[in-house]
Amino acid sequence: MSTGGRDFRGSAQHDSSAGVTQEESNNSGPKPLDGVWDRDNKIVIGIDIGSTQSGVAFSYLQKGKASDRFTEQGPNTNLAVSFGAEAATSDARDNAEDNGWSLAKYFKLHLHPSDIRRKYALKLHPLPPKVTLPRIYADFMRFLIQHAESTFKLRIVDGPAIWDGYCSDMTIVIAHPNGWGTREQGFLRQAAIEGGLVDEKTAHERIRFVTEAEASVHYCIHHSNIESRLQTGSSFGVCDAGGSTVDTTIYTVTAMNPVLKLAEKRDSGCVQAGGIYVDDAIEKYLRETFTKAKMSPSEIKSYTEEGVRDSEAFHKRQFSDPSEKFKIKLGNPVLRLDEINVRRGNMTVSGSIAQSFFTHSVSEIIASLGDQIRGMGVSHVLLVGGFGDSPYLQKQIRDFLGPLGCQLTTLDTSASKAVADGTVIWNTITSVFVRAARWSFGIQGYVRHDPHSSDHRDRARFTTPDGYEKVSGIWCEIVRKGTKHDAESVCRQPFTRTYGTPNPNLDSMEIALYSYSGDDQPRWIRNKNGTKMKGFENICLIPADLSNLSGALEAKIGPRGNRYWALSFWVCIRFGDTQLGVYLEWEEHGETKIGPITIIEEAVDIHAR
Repeated sequence: MSTGGRDFRGSAQHDSSAGVTQEESNNSGPKPLDGVWDRDNKIVIGIDIGSTQSGVAFSYLQKGKASDRFTEQGPNTNLAVSFGAEAATSDARDNAEDNGWSLAKYFKLHLHPSDIRRKYALKLHPLPPKVTLPRIYADFMRFLIQHAESTFKLRIVDGPAIWDGYCSDMTIVIAHPNGWGTREQGFLRQAAIEGGLVDEKTAHERIRFVTEAEASVHYCIHHSNIESRLQTGSSFGVCDAGGSTVDTTIYTVTAMNPVLKLAEKRDSGCVQAGGIYVDDAIEKYLRETFTKAKMSPSEIKSYTEEGVRDSEAFHKRQFSDPSEKFKIKLGNPVLRLDEINVRRGNMTVSGSIAQSFFTHSVSEIIASLGDQIRGMGVSHVLLVGGFGDSPYLQKQIRDFLGPLGCQLTTLDTSASKAVADGTVIWNTITSVFVRAARWSFGIQGYVRHDPHSSDHRDRARFTTPDGYEKVSGIWCEIVRKGTKHDAESVCRQPFTRTYGTPNPNLDSMEIALYSYSGDDQPRWIRNKNGTKMKGFENICLIPADLSNLSGALEAKIGPRGNRYWALSFWVCIRFGDTQLGVYLEWEEHGETKIGPITIIEEAVDIHAR
């Protein structure tokens, strides 16, 4: 079997008619949150698994009634591996020590895409022995859903009966960073299956994904007065400063009535500059200071851990003025070391040193924010997320935005509550109707060999049934990174496969879809050795059963008089919401047919992370 056209092994015969088109889909979208729910009764669960804190929210939607939402702060994820410790308390730490539990610190970073890990040279804390990342996520999701169930049954009238009646069909919305894509979504979906939240048959229908930034903007719209300051055509930004990632998205208002409609103005920014990097800077300073003071290894470990916990819980969240001193409790009230400013178990740190703990994160955030808002006409920026509560970060961003004529707005709320509650709001009323593609998407193809091209030289050549000599590995782009797409649009690109027989086996046709994270437009997906080039990732396989076309392919004559048969089809990408829908489309006896709108996720290689 061989392939013509621009498919994953094809040529460019149809380039003249290969423009990307958009057409309407049947994605109807949810109803307004403040209105009456007009569908069947439904339980909606929102989950936010953060690097340091997690949250879970739920709503019971009743037909003919307005919705109620409840949000619970989940456990501190620093002790997630204990799966029963609901916070990083001293009792929990004692239990962990007594029972031999291990600390899975910042396990969320292990799931970051390879391009983010390379860009920021992430140093990952090792997972506990014999504990895999899938198990951590599955068990943690199970714990969160049990937490939601117990709260639901307490807070909802007839809660136990309602939960038992509707939990098997409830919708679960999972928030994730802007920089995560289909591979990470597939991992989270599988973790939900392993955790018993859904079964494999209904997982794609019952689990939805939304970026943390988009969940946050929905929370802000419904819990602040930002909407009163907006009008059609105005633009604003949302900066979600979390534990590890800081996501910035710019929106423009396309309509105010009957419901608010937003469009992303460009692809979102995602940088590794969250609050954990302040903790890392504090830990490094303490460890180096105690080492210079010639403390024992056990003392260094104990005082450093206690100092980081104290700073994270109090001083990091309160520090605002570099002229003020910064005090860190070390857990030993009789400890005194004058040479490092420790008295009665408290280490006094100068404001300038305390300021240095924030330098990396603040500079990265402001640089990303500047890149996002430049030339966008942004009048307001909403700052959310756990690290967004930092007075020092707020002041630095406010000082940066002021000269640009842009106002910073903050929300006085729990970080985990904002995203978790925002996921439920997003599921009920989606205000974002236009999104920018965060990656380029396409398939691998081949083109006619050009002996005069240096790009073609040394590439493996082969002859297809149409009689032409070809080289493979060319990049056939369907969607370009940064391009904006309506939430109800479909991008379509035509391709052709060629065969040496009129009756090929077409009952299990599959096309491989790839993503590209770079900002340029590469010509090739593979180098001359056949190796996939940097920035490209396998996304999924697109299946279709075209067996009814066997024997009905178009017959053609090649340049050497050889006869071959051609199959024309379209590769379609639907941006219905934050999940990617992909399918094949073809003509069958004068009627348009489509394959299953499904995604077959490539496995995430945890060991490579």
